[in-house]
Amino acid sequence: MPDSKMNENFADEKYGTYLRNIDGMIEHLGQITLLKKIINNSHKH
Repeated sequence: MPDSKMNENFADEKYGTYLRNIDGMIEHLGQITLLKKIINNSHKH
């Protein structure tokens, strides 16, 4: 994807830009990873 596309609206203006959505997906995956670690560690003790 060209850099110029990053500031365009994603699907619909109400969803923000491509960059905002990519950042949101990365953040969400990080939250999932942290939750999995917390759950796995709580089962070991």
